[in-house]
Amino acid sequence: MGAGGTAGIISQFTGSAGWACLVGIICIVVPFVFNRVFFFLPIIGLILAAQAIFRSKQMIGGIVAIVLNVIGGIITLIGIFG
Repeated sequence: MGAGGTAGIISQFTGSAGWACLVGIICIVVPFVFNRVFFFLPIIGLILAAQAIFRSKQMIGGIVAIVLNVIGGIITLIGIFG
């Protein structure tokens, strides 16, 4: 029973949701590691997350991606405006 539940959760992070989560993680990590910010990447991540929720019904992955990209967007704004 445990393996089936894990496979169900992992399937939420494929396709658009997986890409949106990856973009969100990049938006959070890169400013701290390389001292650079990406201006449009959080917006692209939010679009991918919305696609994951509405088109492929990956609700959990889409919500996680939205949270990651909002945090990445806040970090980007702080990096731009100091």
